[in-house]
Amino acid sequence: MPRSFSGLLIAACACLLGCEDLREFQTNARDVYRGEVIGSDAAADVDSFIRKGFPSHTVLELSFDPSSTDVVVQGDAGSRTPVRTAAGSISTYVCPQGEAQCAEGERTPGPFLNAPLITIDALTHDPLSQYTFPGGGRLRNYIFGVRFVSESAEHRTGRDAMVFISLMENHRVELRAMAPAVLDNDGEGERWPALFGVFVLQRAAR
Repeated sequence: MPRSFSGLLIAACACLLGCEDLREFQTNARDVYRGEVIGSDAAADVDSFIRKGFPSHTVLELSFDPSSTDVVVQGDAGSRTPVRTAAGSISTYVCPQGEAQCAEGERTPGPFLNAPLITIDALTHDPLSQYTFPGGGRLRNYIFGVRFVSESAEHRTGRDAMVFISLMENHRVELRAMAPAVLDNDGEGERWPALFGVFVLQRAAR
């Protein structure tokens, strides 16, 4: 067998095996990835060094489909348009007394409510799409945009966040969510605080 062909065959097999591994992370109507924000040992209304804008014991739920993380381009050369399919969604909430799980009617909603994970099409052509973290144990990392709304009796503000997802060898998921603060009209105070949270998620029943 020619060396070049055998090399391509090995690479193709490795790709197929990798895709097979990542399919294990797909959720369905019966399950999600769920976990609590790191830094919940601080008081509920006090930010920790690794948690800002998420109250203590904030729970995040992730639905995810690794096969929907790419932007598909349709049309001929003169009318090519990207078709974006959300790779999943995230929701956050807090249960009474900091419980890990509670009925939907008992939850205090957090910043995200079924917020879709939005693929950034130009990112696939940039080295940033191949980013890594120090240390091992990560199978693949992703970057998504998320649009969400912060709302009070006086204000309703559309906001954008960045979400970084790492699929781990131990079958868990690490998720980092961050968004800048929204300032008051005078620019001197915060209407909405910045968000930064790290969540370690594991598969759980809905």
